[in-house]
Amino acid sequence: MWSPLFIVVSLLASIEAHGRVESPPSRASAWRAGFPTEPDYDDDGVNCGGMWHQWSYNRGRCGICGDRYDAPTPRPHELGGRYGDGIIVAHYNPGAIFTATVHLTTSHLGFWEFKVCPDPKDNAQDCFDQYPLELENGGTKYYPKKGSVRYNINYRLPPGLVCEHCVLQWRYTAGNNWGVCSNGTQGLGCGNQEQFGACSDISIGKSRIGSRPVEASPLLYYLSRGYIGVHQDQFHLNNDSGSSKINKNLNKIKGKKRKHKNKKKSKPHKQKKMLIWR
Repeated sequence: MWSPLFIVVSLLASIEAHGRVESPPSRASAWRAGFPTEPDYDDDGVNCGGMWHQWSYNRGRCGICGDRYDAPTPRPHELGGRYGDGIIVAHYNPGAIFTATVHLTTSHLGFWEFKVCPDPKDNAQDCFDQYPLELENGGTKYYPKKGSVRYNINYRLPPGLVCEHCVLQWRYTAGNNWGVCSNGTQGLGCGNQEQFGACSDISIGKSRIGSRPVEASPLLYYLSRGYIGVHQDQFHLNNDSGSSKINKNLNKIKGKKRKHKNKKKSKPHKQKKMLIWR
């Protein structure tokens, strides 16, 4: 007959953990920040193809960005894949301390690590393993204690590492499955566990505007590539570059500006720039 403890542990193990990297936004989640990328509506469930597939079929292997290992290359979240547009979402200085935001949408336990590879075309895990990121207070593994929480954790980039286009890797190993521990006993968090992954496109190099990390602006991205024109202090969408994806992301930016504007008290002020669709 099963003990109450076994039943509780079994229920915990049946709860799937899910998570996404919101800052710097991963390739799967960049669309949420307004970047013109392919939306991945399951961006908190990039779990190496699922626990059974990863461990029983692929012998524990996983794609560098959380895709199932046996997926055709480039895998969906790798450079050149469905979600791998390679858009730079943040700029940092070498050795800088930056804040990573991870949203665990369900469950908890386990740990995660961040690593960086200076070559965006290198899909080998060995490249990332050379540059693990340290937590501001030391160590590389962060152990979340709660689920359904946004974690803002400070990390230190490797000093001396400079790359125009680097890939930041997040790998989360959940700890909510019952298994055999290394000492032969059994317990929660031991044995094979479900894993999640994500990749963010960043750059690391000396900045002329100061030492603080800079998150790339979706609006500046559109401006620099000619999607938006400026005429008489007003933004307008160029006719020859419109698409449903661009319109959708620009509407997000427009909505945020209106929401922020409505919160301010009414008082005389200079005319501000606003988005006008033509």
